[in-house]
Amino acid sequence: MLLISVLPKLYAAKNNLNGLPNISTRTQSSWVVSADFLAWFPSEEVTSIWADVITIGDNTSSWEALGFNFKWDYGLRIGAGYGLVYDQWDTALYWTWFHTDAKHMIPFTSNASITPEFFAAFLSGNTPQSMNVKWSLLLNMFDWELGRSYWISKGVSLRPFLGVKGGQINQSIHAQYFNLTIDQVLTNNSGGERLKNNFWGIGPLGGINTKWRVRNFGSNFLDFFGDFSLATMWGTWINSDVYENTASQTSSVNMKNSTLGALMFRGFMGIEWNVDFQASKSHFATKLGYEMQIWLNQLRLATFQLQRLHGDLTLQGVTLNCRFDF
Repeated sequence: MLLISVLPKLYAAKNNLNGLPNISTRTQSSWVVSADFLAWFPSEEVTSIWADVITIGDNTSSWEALGFNFKWDYGLRIGAGYGLVYDQWDTALYWTWFHTDAKHMIPFTSNASITPEFFAAFLSGNTPQSMNVKWSLLLNMFDWELGRSYWISKGVSLRPFLGVKGGQINQSIHAQYFNLTIDQVLTNNSGGERLKNNFWGIGPLGGINTKWRVRNFGSNFLDFFGDFSLATMWGTWINSDVYENTASQTSSVNMKNSTLGALMFRGFMGIEWNVDFQASKSHFATKLGYEMQIWLNQLRLATFQLQRLHGDLTLQGVTLNCRFDF
């Protein structure tokens, strides 16, 4: 931050920018709208603990905890902003929505035994011959920013900003168990388990957007960019785990809500194409790059082996942004 504050002053002193500490990068426009297309791949630590399989052969035996992997999916982010008169600050509000789910199945094998690892199904003592599970993830976030974009040289600009981040990350798991062994007797009963790991939080947001001008084609510009932010949020986790089978047996895990701090890191880097038109009164820009968000300790469900989990959630992939200033 010291370097960021010193560089504009050094540049202004050298180039005599009419006494201004720096020059804003804003065009003459006041309003901004933007839309992002998100193609992301989510991953979460310790998502391989939902079941284990023990296979016994003639002279061999093995234990396997099957990994639970999400797939690529799509989301969106839309935003609107306004350029303030005071010191050429700008403010913007963004909404990010991303939803995905994954499915997994363990088929029946005559020489294998399946043990559920989520706590409610484990407490029941039931063991299935086969099972399947669906894991759903929803990210629904709002960001408000107040910043100022300015040149620190002829080809490099910075936009430090502060703001507020808030929203929810909801995860639900629905598992189905078939041909249960109950009290050591094989039956044709089935069971179902429903879990939720719902988070909501709000807190301060801060970061910096950087732009590196590579080529100037008159009113068109090619840039490299790197945007980075950090949010520290006051968060609450709501967890539940309930298991029921068709033999009228029920087991549940009662967990109090956790109110803790939540930490999020974000990075977005790539290339940007800019176009000025209407005598620089309007501006269009499109960005294409790699984005990653890391949400620390997002998965807090209870399992037989580890009690409450502390699994990090990572969202990463390709982001395409289009922005129009008018």
